[in-house]
Amino acid sequence: MSQRITLPVRMELRSDAVFGSGYSIPGGEDVAVCRNDAGLPYVKGSTWKGLLRESLENLTAWGVGVPADVDALMGEPGWNGLSGGRRVQLTELSLLDPPDDPEDCFALRVFTSLENGVVKSGSLRTVSCARAGLTFSGEISCDETDLPLLRDALAGIKWAGTQRNRGFGRVRFTVGDARASQLDAPGVAGTCLRVRLRTELPVVLTDPGRSDGNSAETYGFIPGSALRGAAMEALASRDPAWFAAHRKALLHARFLDAVPVPDPSLVPLPALRGFYEDKEESCLECVVQNGDFTPRFKRAKLGAFCALDGDVIRGWTAATGGATRIHRGGDGQDPQMFQVRALSAGQDLESYILLDETPELAGTLAQALSGTLWLGADRYAGYGKCRVQVEAAPRPAWQTAYGFPDGSTPEQELYLLAVSPFTMLDAFGEPCGLDETRLRQRLGVEELTVQFCATALSQAGGYNRTWGCRAPSVRFYDRGSLFHLSCKPAPKLDALRQIQRDGLGIRREEGFGQVLFLPAARVDGLRRKAKLEPAPDAGTSTQTRLRRARYRWVMDHTGELNACGLSKSQIGTLQSLCEKAMSKGGDWTELDAHLNHNLSNRGALHGERFQKADRLIRAVLERPLRETLGLERCGDSMTERFALLCLLFDHSRKGKEAE
Repeated sequence: MSQRITLPVRMELRSDAVFGSGYSIPGGEDVAVCRNDAGLPYVKGSTWKGLLRESLENLTAWGVGVPADVDALMGEPGWNGLSGGRRVQLTELSLLDPPDDPEDCFALRVFTSLENGVVKSGSLRTVSCARAGLTFSGEISCDETDLPLLRDALAGIKWAGTQRNRGFGRVRFTVGDARASQLDAPGVAGTCLRVRLRTELPVVLTDPGRSDGNSAETYGFIPGSALRGAAMEALASRDPAWFAAHRKALLHARFLDAVPVPDPSLVPLPALRGFYEDKEESCLECVVQNGDFTPRFKRAKLGAFCALDGDVIRGWTAATGGATRIHRGGDGQDPQMFQVRALSAGQDLESYILLDETPELAGTLAQALSGTLWLGADRYAGYGKCRVQVEAAPRPAWQTAYGFPDGSTPEQELYLLAVSPFTMLDAFGEPCGLDETRLRQRLGVEELTVQFCATALSQAGGYNRTWGCRAPSVRFYDRGSLFHLSCKPAPKLDALRQIQRDGLGIRREEGFGQVLFLPAARVDGLRRKAKLEPAPDAGTSTQTRLRRARYRWVMDHTGELNACGLSKSQIGTLQSLCEKAMSKGGDWTELDAHLNHNLSNRGALHGERFQKADRLIRAVLERPLRETLGLERCGDSMTERFALLCLLFDHSRKGKEAE
C-alpha cells in the first residue's frame, strides 16, 4: 500500500499578477487583490486547484497520463467517497518573506475602454495587482505514485490570475523534495479523550439554517459529527477490515463539539441564556433566578461562549472570515458569484470523546485523529487543515471547573445548563424537550419542578451515507438553555454525576445531550460581564488596520456627502484642490478660499449646498485622525487627512457615474 507524501511548492511572479478577490475598494481600486488578515496578498486554494486541474488536462491531451487521472486526483462532480486515496490536498499559497509594509506588495494599473477612438465615458477602472518578484509558498499532499505526474503538471503552469491576455500573471512553479506524511501515535487510554485542535487554514462548516442560495454561513465551532466523520473516514481508509469488524462498537463513541478557546486558562461553556443588563452594560441580572428583571434592562450580549470567573461572565465568539468564489457552471450557464464563510485560521478549539462503553477504542481513535486532520467542506480546495493533539482526561473540564465539587452536598435549588443541544422523548417516542418525570426518576427525588427557564430552540438533521439520504430533522433545546430546578429532597451527588456522564435525550453519540448541573450560588452570583475580543493576528500591521478604518469611514460618510447635492464636477474640483494641498505638504489655502467663495459669493441656494460639505471637510482637517477613524493609535499628518478626503470624493464620483 502506497503512502501519502507532502510536497513544498513555490510560485514566483515573473510579472505583475491580478488575483481578484471579488471586491472593490471604496474610493480605490475597482478590482482588489485577495488579502489575508495581515493585508498581504495570497492565492486561494481553489484558484491554485483550478490551475493544477487545467495543467493536468493539458498533459493528458498531450499523451501524458490518462483522462481518468484528472478526476482521480482533482475530484469529480457528485463524488461521495472516502478521504485519502489519490485525491490531492493543498494549502493556500501565502507570501514568502513579506515586507514590513503590506502596501509594498501592490501596484495600481488603470484601464479604459475606447469608443470610436475616444475614451468611453465612465469606463475608467483601477485594478490592483501583486508586484512582480514576489514569491508564494504552500504545500500539496498526494499519493507517492502520482508524484511524477504532479511535478510535470506544476511545471506546466505558466500563467495565473486574470488579465493574462494583457501580460499579467506570468508565474513559475518550483517543487521541493517530498517528505512522508507523519502519523502521530500517542498511545493514550481511558474513557475520556481531550481533543485539542488548531486551525492552520480556514475551516468551512456550513450552517444550513443561516445559509441561502449565494451565501454559505459557517458554524462558530466544529460539530462533533464532523470529528466523528473524520475519524471514521481515516479508520475506514487505513484498515477496511478492522473498521468493518468494529463498526458497531464505534457507534457508542460520543464525539462532542469542538468549541473555541481564546485563552488556555479558560474553561469554555456555551453562553448562558436568560441574562439582562442595563444600557451601560455594567450590571447583569438573571431572569431564571426569580422570573423577573429590572425594567428598562435589555438582553445581555455575551457572545457565543463564555467562562465563569467569580461574579464575572467572560464571553467570546469564534473568529470567522469570508471569501468570494465563482461557480463557473456548465455549458450555457452564466458564472455565479457566491460567498463562503469559514472559521478563521490560527484559532484553538477543544473537544472531548467519551468512551464509557468502549474504552478499548481510545488508542485507535487517538491515532486516527492526531497529527494533520482535514475537516469540513472544500478540504480539497485549500480549506480545512487542522493540527490535532489527543490526550487522556478524567472528565470534561467544565464538570470540574463549574459543577458540584467532590464531597459536596447538592441543595434543593440548582440549575441545569444545556452544554450541547438536547431533547428527550415522551411516552410516544416524540421529542418533548425536557421530560420532568423522567428527569425526576433519574435524579432519584420525590418532587421536581422547573421554577423558571430561559431557552432557545435549534433544529438538527443529518445525512445517512449508507442509505444515501438525509436523516429527519429534530428540534432541540439549544446550547446555553438554562433551567432553574427545585427538588425535594435534594438530589445525590452521584445521581448528578451519572446524568452528566450519560447525557440526556437522543443522539448522544453525535455530541447532543450534554448537560451540566450548577450550584445556585454559581449562577445567582453573576453580576458583571467582560467581553473577550479575538486576539489580533501578530501579522496584522498598523498599516492594515489603518487601511480598513479608512475604507469603513468612507462607506459610512458617502451618503452624507451625496446628500449635499453637489455635482460630480464640483466634487472633482474639491478632490483636485485636496490633491494640490497634499503636494504642498498640507497647505490648504486654495481649498479654504474655494470653500469660502462658494459659501458666500455664489448666492444662498448655492451656498446651502456647500455648507454640509464644508462642515465635513473641516471636521476631517481640524480633528486628530485617530478620532476621525476611531483608532487608539495611528499616524497623523495633514497629508493623511487629505488622502482620506480624496478617497471619499473619488468613491462618491464613481457612484454617481454608476447611477
